[in-house]
Amino acid sequence: MKSSTQKTLPALVLLLGLAACSQNPQTPYAEAYRDALPRFEGTDKPTTEMVASFVTFFSHGGGSDEPVPDPAELYGEPLYFSDTLVTTENREAALKHLRRMHTGTESLQVNVIDTQMDGQDVYLIWQMIATFQPVSSPVTSNTLGMTHLRFDADGRIILQQDFWDSAEGLYRHVPVLGRLIQAVQSRFATDE
Repeated sequence: MKSSTQKTLPALVLLLGLAACSQNPQTPYAEAYRDALPRFEGTDKPTTEMVASFVTFFSHGGGSDEPVPDPAELYGEPLYFSDTLVTTENREAALKHLRRMHTGTESLQVNVIDTQMDGQDVYLIWQMIATFQPVSSPVTSNTLGMTHLRFDADGRIILQQDFWDSAEGLYRHVPVLGRLIQAVQSRFATDE
């Protein structure tokens, strides 16, 4: 008979493999972010309008007649982009990912809970409600996250680092994978 550790080990290996696939294989994302900070300096005068354009881009309703803005208008070059699913300094790869994200969700709503501006750095704490169809039927996820942004002088994003629980917001809703995540998380749960 297998122990519970032996039963959850394949799930953990699968999750780690998925996480590794989403990151730049040469540099772990934490290191990439630290390395990007001194190289992607933004304007020291970010505005509330710059932040509003980011929130508008990421919020679109299902069935809305209003077109989703093109991310090429929002993101500058050079660019450092990391949203826990993709980490890249390739602007075209980031734009392709963002376009695919918008076409892959039925609705996406970002509600900003708090905004902090400190020189060139903008930090947003947000709640994201997304409806998407991972396999056969639509699901709605409701997650919290934080984004660190820097803008160029033209108001375009040149650095975006999201801190977000992609397991809760996305992977948990995928059949089989969701059960594996739940099994791994239950190993760390405490009895209260």
